[in-house]
Amino acid sequence: MSDSDARTMIKELTEEIALATSGLGGAMMGIADSYMELAYGAGRGYGVHSQYRENNLNTGKPVSDLAHELAAWAAEINAKSAALDAKREMLKRLKAATGLA
Repeated sequence: MSDSDARTMIKELTEEIALATSGLGGAMMGIADSYMELAYGAGRGYGVHSQYRENNLNTGKPVSDLAHELAAWAAEINAKSAALDAKREMLKRLKAATGLA
């Protein structure tokens, strides 16, 4: 692999990692807010989170479907986190193999 190709791959991976990190951060903050709403009605409570506030534990309404929905969301976050970890490892190995930073 030429230095030019390696630099291009490093740049592309770095950009992909930054984008994935941003997306995951937002998803993690969103799911945390949803769990706070579902538990206590204490999150932001607007838009996508309003259904959790309206059905929080203190209302006595059923919460298992919403908890299941959040568990599926957590599984998506987990899969995306694993993909991010793999990209970071690939970048680390590429940099080590080429001596480029």
